[in-house]
Amino acid sequence: MSKSKLNPADLATPLSEEEFDELDEFLVSDVTSEETLTIEGLDGYLTAMAIGPTTVPPSYWLPGVWGPSENDAPAFETMDQAQRILGLILRNMNGIIISLEDDPDEFEPVFGFSRVDDSEREYIDGEAWAFGFMQGLSVVRADWQALFDSEQAREWLNPLHLMGSEELTPEEQQLIDTPEQREALTKQIPASVAAIYRFWQPHRQAVHERKLAAATQRTEPKVGRNDPCPCGSGKKFKKCCGAAATLH
Repeated sequence: MSKSKLNPADLATPLSEEEFDELDEFLVSDVTSEETLTIEGLDGYLTAMAIGPTTVPPSYWLPGVWGPSENDAPAFETMDQAQRILGLILRNMNGIIISLEDDPDEFEPVFGFSRVDDSEREYIDGEAWAFGFMQGLSVVRADWQALFDSEQAREWLNPLHLMGSEELTPEEQQLIDTPEQREALTKQIPASVAAIYRFWQPHRQAVHERKLAAATQRTEPKVGRNDPCPCGSGKKFKKCCGAAATLH
Protein backbone atom coordinates (compact mmCIF):
# COMPACT_ATOMS: atom_id res chain seq x y z
CA MET A 1 0.00 0.00 0.00
CA SER A 2 1.29 3.46 -0.84
CA LYS A 3 2.38 5.50 2.15
CA SER A 4 0.23 8.36 0.85
CA LYS A 5 -3.03 6.48 1.28
CA LEU A 6 -5.26 7.92 3.98
CA ASN A 7 -5.34 5.79 7.10
CA PRO A 8 -7.90 6.88 9.72
CA ALA A 9 -5.58 5.70 12.48
CA ASP A 10 -2.91 8.18 11.31
CA LEU A 11 -5.14 11.26 11.13
CA ALA A 12 -4.67 12.07 14.83
CA THR A 13 -0.90 12.24 14.44
CA PRO A 14 0.36 15.84 14.57
CA LEU A 15 2.37 17.13 11.63
CA SER A 16 6.13 17.05 12.00
CA GLU A 17 8.11 20.17 11.09
CA GLU A 18 9.10 18.52 7.83
CA GLU A 19 5.47 17.70 6.98
CA PHE A 20 4.37 21.23 7.89
CA ASP A 21 7.02 22.62 5.55
CA GLU A 22 5.92 20.17 2.86
CA LEU A 23 2.34 21.41 3.08
CA ASP A 24 3.54 25.02 3.14
CA GLU A 25 5.54 24.51 -0.05
CA PHE A 26 2.66 22.78 -1.80
CA LEU A 27 0.21 25.60 -1.06
CA VAL A 28 2.44 28.15 -2.82
CA SER A 29 3.58 25.83 -5.63
CA ASP A 30 2.69 26.03 -9.30
CA VAL A 31 0.20 23.20 -8.77
CA THR A 32 -2.16 25.54 -6.89
CA SER A 33 -3.86 28.77 -7.97
CA GLU A 34 -3.10 32.29 -6.79
CA GLU A 35 -6.31 32.12 -4.75
CA THR A 36 -5.17 29.16 -2.64
CA LEU A 37 -4.67 29.89 1.05
CA THR A 38 -1.13 30.18 2.37
CA ILE A 39 -0.10 28.05 5.34
CA GLU A 40 -1.02 30.95 7.68
CA GLY A 41 -4.39 31.39 5.96
CA LEU A 42 -5.04 27.65 6.11
CA ASP A 43 -4.36 27.66 9.86
CA GLY A 44 -6.90 30.44 10.34
CA TYR A 45 -9.42 28.77 8.03
CA LEU A 46 -9.20 25.45 9.85
CA THR A 47 -9.38 27.17 13.23
CA ALA A 48 -12.72 28.75 12.26
CA MET A 49 -13.98 25.25 11.43
CA ALA A 50 -12.65 23.87 14.72
CA ILE A 51 -14.05 26.44 17.16
CA GLY A 52 -17.54 26.88 15.69
CA PRO A 53 -20.81 25.36 16.90
CA THR A 54 -21.08 22.61 14.29
CA THR A 55 -18.91 19.83 12.91
CA VAL A 56 -18.41 20.57 9.24
CA PRO A 57 -17.41 17.64 6.99
CA PRO A 58 -14.20 18.11 4.95
CA SER A 59 -16.13 17.71 1.70
CA TYR A 60 -17.92 20.97 2.58
CA TRP A 61 -14.94 23.13 3.55
CA LEU A 62 -12.04 21.64 1.59
CA PRO A 63 -12.85 23.41 -1.75
CA GLY A 64 -12.50 26.75 0.05
CA VAL A 65 -8.85 25.99 0.78
CA TRP A 66 -8.05 26.17 -2.92
CA GLY A 67 -10.07 29.28 -3.76
CA PRO A 68 -13.57 30.57 -4.53
CA SER A 69 -13.86 28.92 -7.94
CA GLU A 70 -13.88 25.29 -9.06
CA ASN A 71 -11.07 26.28 -11.43
CA ASP A 72 -8.87 26.96 -8.39
CA ALA A 73 -8.69 23.27 -7.51
CA PRO A 74 -5.06 22.08 -7.66
CA ALA A 75 -3.79 20.12 -10.65
CA PHE A 76 -2.48 17.18 -8.66
CA GLU A 77 0.16 15.24 -10.54
CA THR A 78 -0.98 11.86 -9.20
CA MET A 79 -3.68 10.38 -7.00
CA ASP A 80 -1.00 9.60 -4.44
CA GLN A 81 -0.08 13.27 -4.26
CA ALA A 82 -3.72 14.23 -3.77
CA GLN A 83 -4.11 11.69 -0.96
CA ARG A 84 -0.89 12.86 0.63
CA ILE A 85 -1.85 16.54 0.70
CA LEU A 86 -5.39 15.81 1.87
CA GLY A 87 -3.97 13.72 4.69
CA LEU A 88 -1.66 16.54 5.76
CA ILE A 89 -4.54 19.04 5.78
CA LEU A 90 -6.79 16.74 7.82
CA ARG A 91 -4.02 16.03 10.30
CA ASN A 92 -3.38 19.76 10.57
CA MET A 93 -7.08 20.26 11.32
CA ASN A 94 -7.06 17.55 13.99
CA GLY A 95 -3.92 19.03 15.51
CA ILE A 96 -5.73 22.36 15.92
CA ILE A 97 -8.70 20.64 17.56
CA ILE A 98 -6.47 18.70 19.95
CA SER A 99 -4.56 21.86 20.89
CA LEU A 100 -7.77 23.76 21.64
CA GLU A 101 -9.26 20.91 23.64
CA ASP A 102 -6.06 20.64 25.66
CA ASP A 103 -5.91 24.34 26.57
CA PRO A 104 -7.47 27.08 24.41
CA ASP A 105 -5.46 29.73 26.26
CA GLU A 106 -2.22 28.16 25.02
CA PHE A 107 -3.32 27.90 21.39
CA GLU A 108 -0.73 29.45 19.07
CA PRO A 109 -1.94 30.61 15.64
CA VAL A 110 0.52 30.41 12.76
CA PHE A 111 1.26 34.08 12.15
CA GLY A 112 3.64 35.60 9.63
CA PHE A 113 6.05 38.50 9.96
CA SER A 114 6.48 41.70 7.97
CA ARG A 115 8.89 44.58 7.59
CA VAL A 116 8.25 48.11 6.40
CA ASP A 117 10.62 49.39 3.72
CA ASP A 118 14.22 48.84 4.85
CA SER A 119 13.40 48.86 8.54
CA GLU A 120 15.12 46.24 10.67
CA ARG A 121 12.05 46.05 12.88
CA GLU A 122 10.01 42.89 12.24
CA TYR A 123 6.30 42.98 13.02
CA ILE A 124 4.04 40.04 13.87
CA ASP A 125 1.53 39.95 11.04
CA GLY A 126 -1.80 38.12 11.42
CA GLU A 127 -3.41 39.42 8.23
CA ALA A 128 -3.20 36.16 6.26
CA TRP A 129 -4.30 34.14 9.29
CA ALA A 130 -7.27 36.39 9.97
CA PHE A 131 -8.22 36.38 6.28
CA GLY A 132 -8.31 32.57 6.37
CA PHE A 133 -10.36 32.64 9.56
CA MET A 134 -12.95 35.00 8.09
CA GLN A 135 -13.10 32.87 4.94
CA GLY A 136 -13.77 29.82 7.09
CA LEU A 137 -16.41 31.65 9.10
CA SER A 138 -18.18 32.64 5.86
CA VAL A 139 -18.56 28.96 4.95
CA VAL A 140 -20.74 28.39 8.03
CA ARG A 141 -21.90 31.96 8.73
CA ALA A 142 -25.53 31.01 9.38
CA ASP A 143 -24.43 28.67 12.18
CA TRP A 144 -22.67 31.56 13.95
CA GLN A 145 -25.71 33.83 14.30
CA ALA A 146 -25.83 33.54 18.10
CA LEU A 147 -22.32 34.97 18.27
CA PHE A 148 -23.21 37.89 16.01
CA ASP A 149 -26.17 38.60 18.29
CA SER A 150 -23.89 38.91 21.35
CA GLU A 151 -22.30 42.32 21.88
CA GLN A 152 -19.42 40.84 23.90
CA ALA A 153 -18.80 38.13 21.31
CA ARG A 154 -18.68 40.73 18.53
CA GLU A 155 -15.87 42.43 20.46
CA TRP A 156 -13.92 39.16 20.42
CA LEU A 157 -14.44 38.96 16.69
CA ASN A 158 -13.36 42.57 16.11
CA PRO A 159 -9.57 42.04 15.67
CA LEU A 160 -10.25 39.14 13.32
CA HIS A 161 -12.69 41.25 11.32
CA LEU A 162 -10.34 44.22 11.10
CA MET A 163 -7.35 42.12 10.08
CA GLY A 164 -9.13 39.63 7.83
CA SER A 165 -12.11 41.24 6.12
CA GLU A 166 -11.85 42.46 2.54
CA GLU A 167 -14.39 45.25 3.01
CA LEU A 168 -13.86 47.76 5.80
CA THR A 169 -15.38 51.16 6.43
CA PRO A 170 -13.06 54.19 6.22
CA GLU A 171 -13.19 54.40 10.02
CA GLU A 172 -12.17 50.74 10.36
CA GLN A 173 -9.41 51.16 7.79
CA GLN A 174 -7.83 53.86 9.98
CA LEU A 175 -7.44 51.24 12.73
CA ILE A 176 -5.06 49.13 10.62
CA ASP A 177 -3.09 51.85 8.81
CA THR A 178 0.22 51.30 10.58
CA PRO A 179 2.25 48.12 11.21
CA GLU A 180 2.11 48.91 14.92
CA GLN A 181 -1.70 48.90 14.83
CA ARG A 182 -1.77 45.65 12.88
CA GLU A 183 0.67 43.98 15.24
CA ALA A 184 -1.37 45.08 18.27
CA LEU A 185 -4.53 43.61 16.72
CA THR A 186 -2.65 40.42 15.79
CA LYS A 187 -1.63 39.97 19.43
CA GLN A 188 -5.31 40.10 20.44
CA ILE A 189 -6.25 37.20 18.17
CA PRO A 190 -5.22 34.26 20.42
CA ALA A 191 -7.39 35.55 23.28
CA SER A 192 -10.28 36.08 20.84
CA VAL A 193 -9.97 32.50 19.57
CA ALA A 194 -10.00 31.12 23.12
CA ALA A 195 -13.07 33.21 24.03
CA ILE A 196 -14.98 32.20 20.88
CA TYR A 197 -14.03 28.55 21.44
CA ARG A 198 -15.52 28.72 24.96
CA PHE A 199 -18.59 30.60 23.69
CA TRP A 200 -19.51 27.66 21.44
CA GLN A 201 -18.33 24.90 23.78
CA PRO A 202 -21.71 24.30 25.50
CA HIS A 203 -23.41 24.13 22.10
CA ARG A 204 -20.87 21.63 20.77
CA GLN A 205 -21.35 19.50 23.89
CA ALA A 206 -25.14 19.59 23.53
CA VAL A 207 -24.90 18.54 19.88
CA HIS A 208 -22.55 15.71 20.84
CA GLU A 209 -24.95 14.49 23.55
CA ARG A 210 -27.91 14.59 21.16
CA LYS A 211 -25.98 12.54 18.61
CA LEU A 212 -24.98 10.09 21.33
CA ALA A 213 -28.58 9.77 22.49
CA ALA A 214 -29.79 9.23 18.93
CA ALA A 215 -27.16 6.54 18.38
CA THR A 216 -28.19 4.85 21.64
CA GLN A 217 -31.84 4.89 20.66
CA ARG A 218 -31.06 3.28 17.34
CA THR A 219 -29.31 0.39 19.06
CA GLU A 220 -32.24 -0.36 21.40
CA PRO A 221 -34.95 -2.82 20.29
CA LYS A 222 -38.03 -1.13 18.85
CA VAL A 223 -41.00 -1.17 21.22
CA GLY A 224 -44.18 -2.61 19.73
CA ARG A 225 -47.45 -0.74 20.25
CA ASN A 226 -48.88 -3.63 22.24
CA ASP A 227 -45.76 -4.18 24.34
CA PRO A 228 -45.52 -2.93 27.95
CA CYS A 229 -44.45 0.72 27.95
CA PRO A 230 -40.73 1.06 28.79
CA CYS A 231 -41.52 3.86 31.23
CA GLY A 232 -42.68 1.23 33.75
CA SER A 233 -46.30 2.35 34.04
CA GLY A 234 -47.63 -1.17 33.38
CA LYS A 235 -49.76 0.05 30.49
CA LYS A 236 -49.35 -0.92 26.87
CA PHE A 237 -47.09 1.41 24.89
CA LYS A 238 -49.97 2.55 22.62
CA LYS A 239 -52.01 3.56 25.68
CA CYS A 240 -49.09 5.29 27.41
CA CYS A 241 -46.02 6.97 25.91
CA GLY A 242 -47.06 5.89 22.45
CA ALA A 243 -50.10 8.13 22.71
CA ALA A 244 -49.04 10.77 25.21
CA ALA A 245 -47.95 14.25 24.21
CA THR A 246 -45.20 14.12 26.82
CA LEU A 247 -42.94 11.19 27.54
CA HIS A 248 -42.54 9.90 31.10
